[in-house]
Amino acid sequence: MKKFLLGFLGGIVFSVLFGMLLFFGFLAAFSVADTRPTVTDNSVLMLDLEGDVPERSPVDVPLPILGQQAGPTVLDTWQLLRKGAMDPRIKALVVAPKNLNLGWAKLEELRAQILEFKKSGKPVYASLRGAGTAEYYLATAADQIYMPPDDWLNVKGL
Repeated sequence: MKKFLLGFLGGIVFSVLFGMLLFFGFLAAFSVADTRPTVTDNSVLMLDLEGDVPERSPVDVPLPILGQQAGPTVLDTWQLLRKGAMDPRIKALVVAPKNLNLGWAKLEELRAQILEFKKSGKPVYASLRGAGTAEYYLATAADQIYMPPDDWLNVKGL
């Protein structure tokens, strides 16, 4: 009976310690994930768009421990560009679309948001790598489009 009781109490202590370790690990991971970048004077707003840009955040919560991050939504990009246009510390916008998997309606909406940013008088630049029709269409809202000389541009159908 003593061995059973000792094993049972040891299991409880181990479970409590393991639970505390998990709790503090998740707490540390979420506190690191909530750090926001600081904006200094003469900053450039970088808009990296890759894959799909959903209308709203997905229901599942990404785990920062596994390196998962939630991508920007259409609302996030709209708010980012609106705040960037009004922020005097931000001097320009660089749009870097890559492997976009968007419909034409979202592309038009994102392009309109970039054009709205341009109304602030700040320059907009586009950086393309291996661009297709969607990436090039989004980049046409920029003042200048940059692309490596040895890269390809696949714009069939425009």
